[in-house]
Amino acid sequence: MILKIFIFWRLGLFLVTYLGSIAFPLASNGGLGAPTLTKPFSYWLSWAQWDGGYYYQIATRGYWFFADYAFFPLYPFLAKFLNVIFSNLLFTGLAVSNISFLLFLTIFYKFLKEKYSKNIAINSVITFLCFPTTFFAVAYYSEGLFLLLTVLVFFFLNQKKILQAALAIIFASLTRSIGMALILSLVYNYFSSISFTIKNVSKKVLYLLPSTLGAALYITYLFYKLNNPFGFISVQTLWLRNINDPISTIIGNVWIIFTNPNAPFDQYTDLLITLIFLSLLIFGVRKISSSLWIFSMLVILIPASTGTLTSMPRYVLASLGVFVILGQLLEEKPYLKVPIWMASLFLQAILATKFVNGYWVA
Repeated sequence: MILKIFIFWRLGLFLVTYLGSIAFPLASNGGLGAPTLTKPFSYWLSWAQWDGGYYYQIATRGYWFFADYAFFPLYPFLAKFLNVIFSNLLFTGLAVSNISFLLFLTIFYKFLKEKYSKNIAINSVITFLCFPTTFFAVAYYSEGLFLLLTVLVFFFLNQKKILQAALAIIFASLTRSIGMALILSLVYNYFSSISFTIKNVSKKVLYLLPSTLGAALYITYLFYKLNNPFGFISVQTLWLRNINDPISTIIGNVWIIFTNPNAPFDQYTDLLITLIFLSLLIFGVRKISSSLWIFSMLVILIPASTGTLTSMPRYVLASLGVFVILGQLLEEKPYLKVPIWMASLFLQAILATKFVNGYWVA
């Protein structure tokens, strides 16, 4: 069933964005796929624009420039490694994203069906597919792979398989920096299972240790290459990101919007998505496990701690707890399904077309 839903959604996304690339203006942004004086627009290359361009270049020639180190290595490494088979780096990377996302949806459904019910699982999966920025999961981005590894962590935790969850965290931490936050969820899950009592600690506590290996590997690599183990943080200044508390960042964005009538539209959507997801997590805290809630909240608060909410509509895809809460809400209020899904799909069609045509989305 999940396969059929995915294929239907993926074909629809292709049709909408392909026709949109023909019908609407294209941006000459200098990115992959964008039209120039010497080459025409390339639909498939356009799926590797913006951050996707960094991943594509890293897969092609490795880490060369300082800006590259903001992008964690597992996704471009897989694209390069599997390219030995396919001999087409663009196709290989997109295949990794699409297959990873399909596996994510399958495991997400199974996880929710085991923990809640079939209806809640279906509601959550469809809500996720309809979300306005879900198309990033099948672009030349690390989103699809990261979502797969993240849901594996909570799938294993639900089955009380701590070691397997720790192993999944290794790879998640090599995919995106926020993957390191999964370590906190793992630690909390273990100690809550023994009622936070020291005398109940068993040898299984050692299973927590491997979860730090992914972060340790990339930090060691950065120390070797840059003499700065936290280069992935330092490089954020290139995108005007600086350490700040998330509350000040959110309040600052509210202030800008209310005092500047010419604020970019993206600033409105970044703030709106942030507030919606925070509200759902706060009011739905009892609807999901504490370990999932902790990670879902950190997915929002950590990016918000950089002084900007830029890209938040894409980052929140990893806040899986929100989609679980929404799945339960739609089970309680089924009349909301059609309007929410239709409105979300309409926005997704607009944003996906905008992205493919070379305009900034998130």
